[in-house]
Amino acid sequence: MTSNESQIDPVRPHVSRRRMLLGVAGVAAAAATVGGVGWWARRDADTGHRVWSRTGTGSRVALSATPQPDLYVADFDGTVRALDLRTGTPRWSAEVASRNPADSNFGWPIAAGDGLVCVTTDSHVHALDAASGAVRWAVPAPGGYLSGWTDGPIVGGDVFASYDGRVHSYDAATGEARWSSPLEAACVPAVAGGTVYLAAPAGGVSALDAKTCERRWEQPAVGKLVDRPVVHEGVLYLSASAGAASTVSASTVSALDAATGRVLWQRDDLGHPVVQPAPVADGTLCLLDNDRVIAVEAGTGRSRWTSSVPDGLGRGMSTMAVADGRVYVALNDGRLHALDLATGRLQWQDDPAKFGTEYTGLSLTAFGGVAYRGSRAGLYAAGIPAA
Repeated sequence: MTSNESQIDPVRPHVSRRRMLLGVAGVAAAAATVGGVGWWARRDADTGHRVWSRTGTGSRVALSATPQPDLYVADFDGTVRALDLRTGTPRWSAEVASRNPADSNFGWPIAAGDGLVCVTTDSHVHALDAASGAVRWAVPAPGGYLSGWTDGPIVGGDVFASYDGRVHSYDAATGEARWSSPLEAACVPAVAGGTVYLAAPAGGVSALDAKTCERRWEQPAVGKLVDRPVVHEGVLYLSASAGAASTVSASTVSALDAATGRVLWQRDDLGHPVVQPAPVADGTLCLLDNDRVIAVEAGTGRSRWTSSVPDGLGRGMSTMAVADGRVYVALNDGRLHALDLATGRLQWQDDPAKFGTEYTGLSLTAFGGVAYRGSRAGLYAAGIPAA
């Protein structure tokens, strides 16, 4: 080889831009063929927004109502845990008495507030110290709470627990029973401003004095309650059914004056009999109607937007939470979707590599850009943590 030849660069074949793009497309198609189109579509969503996860620890979740809340979990084995929001690391754990924790299909209901963590099992109502997990008090709950996924305790001045077909009031400090009243529907009452709001005997909603159980008002014009009422800034939001469960257009959503029961607005054109309301945020009330999220103006009931979401393993099995300008929708097959509260557009989704195959109740709460999703399969946190 001559010296001149050694200085000549090898000739590189020319690749047109069109051929290069076709080659990239071919690689993508091959990847989709090998791994499945579903995998290719979910390549970034599988773990891209997962903050942490814990297998074997799931069931019901609750956040304390504080500026920097703590996360509490009631597990299927009868254990209550306090977890670090950022890492999922347990801060404390405590056992709660029950006849058979495994009998609960959805775990024990849990609530946190006023320095307490309260759990209703099939045999007791428990109040634990929120800072340490130490038992403050426990009272028998004959018949247990086992009448529905939505039944559970409420912490608001006193402790309110639904079981055995009644709602019971207990002194938060001592556990002393104050009063009990028949629970006319399998949905949890709401407590706000010293008033308990629950299903009325003849349909509609009743307002009771939280200390004395004295009836303040009753409003029958809203139908039969199908979910927990929502109270926000002096307004009570209700989802009710006026007809049989098979009636597609039997759902009524109402806004009432929380002090008087006067109907402020009402809509009966929003969907199926079971329309789940979420707490109001930024003047918007969100409703989950099977495979749709419907956003309406909280003050007027006028529609803002509607977005479609998947069904999961069956209709009516999803759950929803609203926080920090997002609407989170969890499906019982493991998927989690985050929508923009202002527009309803999908911001991100968390799709597991392996979808669930059995029906399970879900518990969902959110704070600081992260949603916390509990089920029998475990507990995970997903989202974009606030800086």
